[in-house]
Amino acid sequence: MTGDRRFEQELPDLLAEIAPRTKPAYRDDIVRQTAHMRQRPTWTFPGRWLPVSPTFGAAFGAPPVGWRLVGIVALLLLAFAVGLALIAGAQRHLPAPFGLAGNGVVAYEQDGDIYLADPVTGLAKGVVTGTHMNLRPVFSDDGTRIVFEQKGAAIPKTAVMNQAYLDSPGRLVVARSDGTGEVVITPEPVPGLDLYATAPAPYVFSPDSREVAFWQQAGNGGKLSIAQADGSGVRQLDLPFNVSAADYRPPDGAELVVTGSIDGAPNGIYAIDARTGIPTTIVAPTPGIGIDFVRVSPDGSRLAYVASLGFVSGPGGYQVHVVDLDAMHDVPLPMPPGAVFQDAPSWSNDGTRLAITRCYTRLNEDMALAVVPADGTGTGVESAHHLTGCCDTLLEWSPDDTTILVIPETQDQQGKQYLLLDPKNGATTTAPWTGWTPTAWQRVAP
Repeated sequence: MTGDRRFEQELPDLLAEIAPRTKPAYRDDIVRQTAHMRQRPTWTFPGRWLPVSPTFGAAFGAPPVGWRLVGIVALLLLAFAVGLALIAGAQRHLPAPFGLAGNGVVAYEQDGDIYLADPVTGLAKGVVTGTHMNLRPVFSDDGTRIVFEQKGAAIPKTAVMNQAYLDSPGRLVVARSDGTGEVVITPEPVPGLDLYATAPAPYVFSPDSREVAFWQQAGNGGKLSIAQADGSGVRQLDLPFNVSAADYRPPDGAELVVTGSIDGAPNGIYAIDARTGIPTTIVAPTPGIGIDFVRVSPDGSRLAYVASLGFVSGPGGYQVHVVDLDAMHDVPLPMPPGAVFQDAPSWSNDGTRLAITRCYTRLNEDMALAVVPADGTGTGVESAHHLTGCCDTLLEWSPDDTTILVIPETQDQQGKQYLLLDPKNGATTTAPWTGWTPTAWQRVAP
């Protein structure tokens, strides 16, 4: 017992003598020699970027760096990055919601079919065809969708465009910009969508392309409704007047600018909350003054409209006005000496100019087209006279503002010959296509 107890008492000293020192004598020399050497890159440790079991590593030790594996992983990462770039490149870029954009195709109706035409070559193809009568195509602001009216199958395609035919109920259809993927957005036929063949389409896309506002003639109730562009529903706004025209106010489309009248009184112009239908007066109705051709500027800051006194000789018969919607300041645009009236304003995409029709005689015998400053600082640049037959000729700017598409109003509704107007000098050329009803020019990314 005595020997065993003595061993137990001396054991700690024995272990201390045989144990290695906690601080090797050569440690300082090693530190001095390696201080100037770069550390091993972090990425060469597999445990930093690949899942490694701590138990496995502790038991068997970390294997040496597999440079072949590193190379394979690098190639996989590179292939992944290239794939992302290809996917991004394949996706279609969209134009800005307003302002200048690139020129896409021109959509128009001919013989009851919707055609798309290249505005440079004139090459066209029918994209919405069949037994139905399809007319009045309108593009969304982002150029990805198109809405048009489709008459019932019982209405045969015909070369005779009479009022009874135009007044027949039709459904609104939204499709992709190439005419595919048709979706009926008004399940029930809507009476009173058409007034006459040269009027602008009685429907318009919201700025975000998710809705389509449409309105009916006063004889059919003069109602303003909003349909979801995906066909999921239609709601009618409860307004205290009959609507004759409407447009969304950019950039967000929270408001609609509406032309309307109460019980046959003169039209006024109103801002309508697109959700609640609550109206605010922009231009109050005035006895003896008609209001027409209301157009909101591309950025939503102003609007142009036509105030009319009827067919009168001398200046003032029809005048184009511009309203600053923030200041509510209303100014008529000046006319050159000898002009009787100005009509049919259309905004340039940059918001600085208006294309208008201008007349020098009482009954439209001497018509010209003009491009004028929207701020009223001049009478602008005119085209040659006698190009069109009436003041209700429609004008549409190309998305890049280099050309104005002219859709003349003529008594013959068959095969209108469209014109292309240069806004810089007023020169015109013949468009390489014809159609029956107003056209639409697609906006694309520049």
